[in-house]
Amino acid sequence: MDALVLGQGYVDEVKAAEVAVEVPESPSRILDWLRIARDSRDWRRLERLAAVALHLHPDGLGPILAAVVASRAPGVNMEDLVDMLGELRAVEAVQPIGALLRERKDVDGPFYSFCVKGIQALGEIGTPEAHELLRGIAVGQPQEWPAPLRWHAAEELGIEDELGFNEDQMLGDG
Repeated sequence: MDALVLGQGYVDEVKAAEVAVEVPESPSRILDWLRIARDSRDWRRLERLAAVALHLHPDGLGPILAAVVASRAPGVNMEDLVDMLGELRAVEAVQPIGALLRERKDVDGPFYSFCVKGIQALGEIGTPEAHELLRGIAVGQPQEWPAPLRWHAAEELGIEDELGFNEDQMLGDG
Protein backbone atom coordinates (compact mmCIF):
# COMPACT_ATOMS: atom_id res chain seq x y z
CA MET A 1 0.00 0.00 0.00
CA ASP A 2 2.87 2.39 0.66
CA ALA A 3 3.82 2.21 -3.00
CA LEU A 4 0.54 3.82 -3.95
CA VAL A 5 1.09 7.57 -4.06
CA LEU A 6 -2.21 9.29 -4.63
CA GLY A 7 -1.13 12.91 -4.56
CA GLN A 8 -3.61 15.74 -4.23
CA GLY A 9 -6.70 16.89 -6.08
CA TYR A 10 -9.66 15.23 -7.66
CA VAL A 11 -9.27 11.60 -8.72
CA ASP A 12 -10.82 11.10 -12.14
CA GLU A 13 -10.54 8.23 -14.62
CA VAL A 14 -7.24 9.60 -15.96
CA LYS A 15 -5.68 9.80 -12.47
CA ALA A 16 -6.95 6.30 -11.63
CA ALA A 17 -5.45 4.94 -14.87
CA GLU A 18 -2.14 6.65 -14.01
CA VAL A 19 -2.16 4.99 -10.60
CA ALA A 20 -2.86 1.61 -12.22
CA VAL A 21 0.16 2.10 -14.52
CA GLU A 22 2.45 3.39 -11.74
CA VAL A 23 1.44 0.61 -9.35
CA PRO A 24 0.55 -2.41 -11.52
CA GLU A 25 -0.75 -4.44 -8.57
CA SER A 26 -3.24 -1.72 -7.59
CA PRO A 27 -6.27 -3.17 -9.44
CA SER A 28 -5.87 -6.51 -7.68
CA ARG A 29 -4.83 -5.12 -4.28
CA ILE A 30 -6.91 -1.99 -3.88
CA LEU A 31 -9.69 -3.70 -1.92
CA ASP A 32 -7.11 -5.01 0.57
CA TRP A 33 -5.65 -1.51 0.88
CA LEU A 34 -9.13 -0.12 1.48
CA ARG A 35 -9.73 -2.65 4.25
CA ILE A 36 -6.41 -1.77 5.86
CA ALA A 37 -7.23 1.96 5.71
CA ARG A 38 -10.69 1.25 7.15
CA ASP A 39 -9.35 -0.93 9.95
CA SER A 40 -6.68 1.64 10.85
CA ARG A 41 -9.30 4.42 10.62
CA ASP A 42 -7.16 6.30 8.11
CA TRP A 43 -10.16 8.01 6.54
CA ARG A 44 -8.21 10.36 4.28
CA ARG A 45 -6.37 7.44 2.71
CA LEU A 46 -9.58 5.41 2.47
CA GLU A 47 -11.31 8.24 0.64
CA ARG A 48 -8.44 8.63 -1.84
CA LEU A 49 -8.21 4.87 -2.41
CA ALA A 50 -11.99 4.66 -2.86
CA ALA A 51 -11.83 7.41 -5.48
CA VAL A 52 -9.24 5.39 -7.41
CA ALA A 53 -11.12 2.12 -6.90
CA LEU A 54 -14.31 3.68 -8.22
CA HIS A 55 -12.67 3.93 -11.65
CA LEU A 56 -10.94 0.53 -11.48
CA HIS A 57 -14.27 -1.23 -10.83
CA PRO A 58 -13.12 -4.01 -8.48
CA ASP A 59 -15.82 -6.44 -7.38
CA GLY A 60 -16.53 -5.93 -3.70
CA LEU A 61 -16.02 -2.16 -3.48
CA GLY A 62 -19.66 -1.42 -2.62
CA PRO A 63 -19.81 -3.53 0.54
CA ILE A 64 -16.62 -1.97 1.91
CA LEU A 65 -17.85 1.59 1.37
CA ALA A 66 -21.37 0.79 2.59
CA ALA A 67 -19.91 -0.64 5.82
CA VAL A 68 -17.93 2.56 6.39
CA VAL A 69 -21.09 4.64 5.86
CA ALA A 70 -23.02 2.35 8.21
CA SER A 71 -20.31 2.75 10.87
CA ARG A 72 -20.88 6.53 11.15
CA ALA A 73 -17.19 6.84 12.03
CA PRO A 74 -16.26 10.42 12.91
CA GLY A 75 -13.99 12.08 10.38
CA VAL A 76 -15.32 10.22 7.33
CA ASN A 77 -16.43 12.34 4.38
CA MET A 78 -19.84 10.68 4.14
CA GLU A 79 -20.94 12.94 1.30
CA ASP A 80 -18.27 11.64 -1.08
CA LEU A 81 -18.84 8.01 -0.07
CA VAL A 82 -22.60 8.36 -0.61
CA ASP A 83 -21.90 9.81 -4.07
CA MET A 84 -19.60 6.89 -4.87
CA LEU A 85 -22.12 4.33 -3.66
CA GLY A 86 -24.74 5.84 -5.92
CA GLU A 87 -22.38 5.80 -8.87
CA LEU A 88 -21.56 2.15 -8.10
CA ARG A 89 -25.28 1.37 -7.83
CA ALA A 90 -24.36 -0.47 -4.64
CA VAL A 91 -27.50 -2.24 -3.46
CA GLU A 92 -25.98 -2.83 -0.02
CA ALA A 93 -25.86 0.93 0.51
CA VAL A 94 -29.63 1.51 0.53
CA GLN A 95 -30.07 0.92 4.27
CA PRO A 96 -26.99 2.90 5.40
CA ILE A 97 -27.91 5.83 3.14
CA GLY A 98 -31.51 5.70 4.34
CA ALA A 99 -30.36 5.75 7.97
CA LEU A 100 -28.13 8.76 7.28
CA LEU A 101 -31.02 10.58 5.63
CA ARG A 102 -33.21 9.97 8.68
CA GLU A 103 -30.46 11.21 10.99
CA ARG A 104 -29.56 14.32 9.01
CA LYS A 105 -32.92 15.50 7.66
CA ASP A 106 -33.50 17.78 10.64
CA VAL A 107 -30.01 19.31 10.69
CA ASP A 108 -29.08 19.53 7.00
CA GLY A 109 -31.34 22.47 6.14
CA PRO A 110 -32.03 24.90 4.80
CA PHE A 111 -30.39 23.66 1.59
CA TYR A 112 -30.23 19.93 2.43
CA SER A 113 -27.16 19.39 0.26
CA PHE A 114 -26.15 16.14 1.95
CA CYS A 115 -29.67 14.74 1.99
CA VAL A 116 -30.21 15.62 -1.66
CA LYS A 117 -27.03 13.71 -2.54
CA GLY A 118 -28.35 10.76 -0.57
CA ILE A 119 -31.67 10.92 -2.41
CA GLN A 120 -29.86 11.11 -5.76
CA ALA A 121 -27.68 8.14 -4.78
CA LEU A 122 -30.78 6.10 -3.96
CA GLY A 123 -32.21 7.05 -7.35
CA GLU A 124 -29.01 5.89 -9.06
CA ILE A 125 -29.06 2.60 -7.14
CA GLY A 126 -32.58 2.17 -8.44
CA THR A 127 -33.55 -1.06 -6.71
CA PRO A 128 -37.11 -1.67 -5.51
CA GLU A 129 -35.84 -1.14 -1.95
CA ALA A 130 -34.29 2.22 -2.91
CA HIS A 131 -37.48 3.27 -4.72
CA GLU A 132 -39.58 2.25 -1.71
CA LEU A 133 -37.43 4.41 0.54
CA LEU A 134 -37.68 7.34 -1.88
CA ARG A 135 -41.43 6.92 -2.12
CA GLY A 136 -41.68 6.91 1.68
CA ILE A 137 -39.87 10.25 1.74
CA ALA A 138 -41.92 11.71 -1.11
CA VAL A 139 -45.30 10.83 0.39
CA GLY A 140 -44.18 11.28 3.99
CA GLN A 141 -45.91 13.71 6.28
CA PRO A 142 -44.54 17.28 6.29
CA GLN A 143 -43.64 16.94 9.98
CA GLU A 144 -41.69 13.78 9.15
CA TRP A 145 -39.81 14.94 6.03
CA PRO A 146 -39.05 18.56 5.07
CA ALA A 147 -40.75 19.72 1.87
CA PRO A 148 -37.49 20.09 -0.13
CA LEU A 149 -36.60 16.46 0.58
CA ARG A 150 -40.09 15.28 -0.31
CA TRP A 151 -39.77 17.24 -3.58
CA HIS A 152 -36.36 15.78 -4.47
CA ALA A 153 -37.47 12.23 -3.67
CA ALA A 154 -40.59 12.66 -5.80
CA GLU A 155 -38.54 14.19 -8.61
CA GLU A 156 -36.06 11.30 -8.45
CA LEU A 157 -38.98 8.91 -8.91
CA GLY A 158 -40.67 11.12 -11.52
CA ILE A 159 -43.88 11.35 -9.47
CA GLU A 160 -43.87 15.01 -8.46
CA ASP A 161 -46.72 15.85 -10.87
CA GLU A 162 -48.68 12.78 -9.80
CA LEU A 163 -48.42 13.99 -6.20
CA GLY A 164 -49.47 17.52 -7.19
CA PHE A 165 -46.23 19.05 -5.91
CA ASN A 166 -45.44 22.64 -6.78
CA GLU A 167 -41.68 23.05 -7.12
CA ASP A 168 -41.63 26.70 -6.01
CA GLN A 169 -43.67 25.96 -2.90
CA MET A 170 -41.78 22.77 -2.01
CA LEU A 171 -38.38 24.38 -2.39
CA GLY A 172 -39.41 27.56 -0.60
CA ASP A 173 -39.40 29.92 -3.59
CA GLY A 174 -43.07 30.59 -3.69
